[in-house]
Amino acid sequence: MTTLGGITLPREGMTLSAFGAALQVAPDRAEKAARYLHRKRLVFVSKIAGHVRILPADTVRRRGRPNRGVPAKPKLDPRLVGLLSRAHPIFLSMKELRRDMPTDWRDRPELRAALAEQIATESDRIMKLCRRFMAANGTHIAGLREALWLDQAEIMPLVAERHPAFALGLPGAAPEPVVDSQAKRVGRGLSPQDRVLAYVREAGPNGITVSDISFNFGNRLKRPVLNDIVATLESVGQVIVAECRMASRGRVGVRLFDPVHGEPNILPDGRLVGVA
Repeated sequence: MTTLGGITLPREGMTLSAFGAALQVAPDRAEKAARYLHRKRLVFVSKIAGHVRILPADTVRRRGRPNRGVPAKPKLDPRLVGLLSRAHPIFLSMKELRRDMPTDWRDRPELRAALAEQIATESDRIMKLCRRFMAANGTHIAGLREALWLDQAEIMPLVAERHPAFALGLPGAAPEPVVDSQAKRVGRGLSPQDRVLAYVREAGPNGITVSDISFNFGNRLKRPVLNDIVATLESVGQVIVAECRMASRGRVGVRLFDPVHGEPNILPDGRLVGVA
């Protein structure tokens, strides 16, 4: 019997369904995770007559010869593999958005702004996925940061620009929790204008970006319609609209605030430091 991270892998191995249940991933992602661990030589994946079985890495080598040496201690927690398998579709979407981004910042500014907001939304999904993982497994962000940079070194700078906690060289303490604009479900019986207003009120003093509101609508509300709703709410004084950013670096975006909390305090460089 071999212990791999927090998973006990018996000498006779595990079926693919049992391995997926241990990793807490969907069945369609369990085989991808097993293949990934197989390439890292942390497990051995056997496929006979269409049946996949996951075995300890020290039981089988090439051509099925038994390994008589001392098994090496795994360096990668299989639970992180499950997290990476769930994050890969998000990273793929970010790669496609970056590919479509015009190279010249003066070329098609409307398209650049729309793509930048979509990239920011995908970065928020990565952060929320990691927060759920840390809460469920009691891990620190340092381990997640290292695994994400090893797996997606070309995309992580985009995520770190939106969420500086993922930047390399930071301590292992978890970042301060942020207000989750999707923590409460807003009634679908409300009109689009009332739903936007409800999202702004639930966001708290830090406000909520227009891209997050669009994501909460499931991207079913067209952006011009959403912009008209925001302009209407601003004209009657129900929301405060400002261009700012939460981090000291990164892109400045449109953020909506509830007037109940006062005017937002924005520095000259565009960083939001609180409300007045």
